[in-house]
This record gives sequence, structure tokens and C-alpha cells, in this order.
Amino acid sequence: MESLRSQLAFTQGELTERDTKFRQMKAEHREATKSWLGEKSALEARIARLESEKLQGTPPRSDRVGGVVVSPSYNTRSPEISPAHKGVQNLLMIGDLQDGEEDGTVIITHSRMRQAEAQFKKMTDEVAEKTKLCEALEAKLTILSPTLTFELTDEQAVARWNQLRAQIRTLSLEYLNKTFSASVVSDKTKDEFKALSPHWKTYTSTATVTSYLFRALIWRYLLRYFVVFCRACGRDISRKVEELAADLSTKLSDGEYQDWRIRTATLIHKVYPIDKTLIDELTGKLVDAIMPLVADVNSVALKASLRDIVTATAELSGAFDRTRLVVLMHDGPGSIRTHGFPFSEKLMDLRAKLGSQDVVDLMITPILLKKDADYSVLVKAEVTC
Repeated sequence: MESLRSQLAFTQGELTERDTKFRQMKAEHREATKSWLGEKSALEARIARLESEKLQGTPPRSDRVGGVVVSPSYNTRSPEISPAHKGVQNLLMIGDLQDGEEDGTVIITHSRMRQAEAQFKKMTDEVAEKTKLCEALEAKLTILSPTLTFELTDEQAVARWNQLRAQIRTLSLEYLNKTFSASVVSDKTKDEFKALSPHWKTYTSTATVTSYLFRALIWRYLLRYFVVFCRACGRDISRKVEELAADLSTKLSDGEYQDWRIRTATLIHKVYPIDKTLIDELTGKLVDAIMPLVADVNSVALKASLRDIVTATAELSGAFDRTRLVVLMHDGPGSIRTHGFPFSEKLMDLRAKLGSQDVVDLMITPILLKKDADYSVLVKAEVTC
């Protein structure tokens, strides 16, 4: 990864340097061409006049034969001559110029004119060569850039994570804060509740904590987006990538494996869009689990809000695929416990205490961790005890 970053930095530096040189040469070439065209026009006019005088039998204004006469206004020592024009000026130094008559006319030989024109052609060829080189470097940088799009900053990740948490919390307080009878809970949803808390019936009958149970249920459904690599791109893509990831994780060092994940996720999300079918499917599952448990709510608005949450989750999981972030609804990496473990102030924020012991009864929201040499906590889980 460091070598790729160094290569990118070198390429960018080289491109910037050559682009600067190219722009400078192009400007000098443009200025020199403008000056040269002016002088060439003056020379051609002078030659035409001399030829006309010769045909008419009028003695030329210079005793030099076979030369090209230059206007005395052409001062080779003028400080206002452009840098590029100095290249031509060097060909026309005092030793190569001869004074004419008393009117100060300067004569340039045809051979010197041809040398000046050749130097201008050489300069034009150099500009064209630099242009091609800049274009090649730009193309190379374009190829490298997509694979070097790295992770969110910690601040960006935390901001987007908290935004999703707030979205779920707002929905639960608006639609899912009323108690309901345990008898209306389907067997499937009952199993989900039991996995969340052994005392789930307490939440269904206690108004102050009912929304906590629903929030935990929503997160339980959403969690697969963060657990399965590239899940947002659909089952087929994520299954293939997961198989390869499982194999590589045993053959690469942790650093190499994490770098591979980031580069791979960057390319996959560049090529494959978010799977809307999966969003619709998960939204349907949430609606089926929640709607039978709520009454007197705007079902259309609730369904729309749930779909917005699933969509936001898919988008955020796609961004998290390109990071070293870990989302856990357990008490730590490697654990499968969702409740029944000691409360940890380092990992958790306590939202309600229903029992006398400091043992977690319900994880309302997951923990957001960052995996470096060790795990660091970016956002604590919300729990009840």
C-alpha cells in the first residue's frame, strides 16, 4: 500500500512539474511565434520592396547583395524580447549581422533565416512531445486513482453512523413506542425477540422501553449489511467475494488482507450498483415483523421510513466496506453473545436499568469499532441492564 501511495505521489509530482514546464513552453512558443510572424511579415515586405526597386532599376538601400534586410526597429538588445525569442536572437548576434547604409538597416543572411526557422520548428516539436507526455501521465494517473480511493476518516464515519442511529431512533419514537400484547407476536418474530433479550415481554408491556426493543429488532435485520462483505451489491457478488476473502485471510498477513479488502471493495462498488432488490426484500421483512405489532399508525409513512433506513444502511455499508471499521452487536470481537455479559463502560452507554445487576439484558444499537493494531471504539453501543 505504501508503495502504491509513493507511486501516486511521484506520478502526481512528475505530472505537476511537466505540466508547469509544458505551460511555460507553450506560452513562450506562442509569444515567440507572434513576434516571429511580425518580423517575418516585415522582412517579406522589405524583400518585396527591394525586388520591386531592382526591377525598376532603383539602387537598393543596402550595398549587401543576396541578403535579407531587416528594419532598424528590430533591436536585438531590447530588454522586452520574450525568453523564447532569445533562442532566435542567439542565432542573430552581432557577429552574424552587418550594418547597411547610414539609415541603420541590418541585414540577415538567408542561411541565418533558415537556422532561425529550424530552431522554431525544433521548439514546436518539443512542445508537441511534452504535450504527449503530459497526456500519457494524466492517463496513467486516471488508471491509478480508482484503486487508491481509500477509507472514510474517523470523523466522517462517526458522523454517518450517528446519522443512521438517529434515523432509526426517530422512527421508533414516532411509530413504535406503544406497548403491545405478546400474544400477537408471530413465532418468527418471537424467536428474534428471544435472541435479543430473554426478558423481551418486559419491553412489550413497559411503555418507556418498548421503542428500545423495536430499535434492537431493526438493527438485527440491518446488521447483515455490515457483517457480509460487499452485501450492498447483492447476494451473488457478496457470496463470491466472501469465498475469496475467506481463502485469502488464511494466506495473507492481516495488513495485506486489509489492504486487499479496501482495494477490492473500491473496485466492486465502482462497477456494481447497490442492489435495490435486496433493499426491497429487507424492507418487506421489517414490515412483516413490525406491522402486526403496531396500531393506529400511518402504515404508508412507516413503510416509507423503513425503506429509507434500509437504503441508508446499504449506502453506509458500501462506504464501510472500504474501511477497517467493524460493526458488532456482541460484547466484543470474536464473541457471539448478545446479552448476559457484564456491562462495560468502555464499550457501552446505559440507557435503562430494569434489574439490580450490571448485566446487559438488551443491546439496543451495535458498537462501532476500528481495527488497527488493536480495536478502538469509535461509537459505543446503547444497552439496558
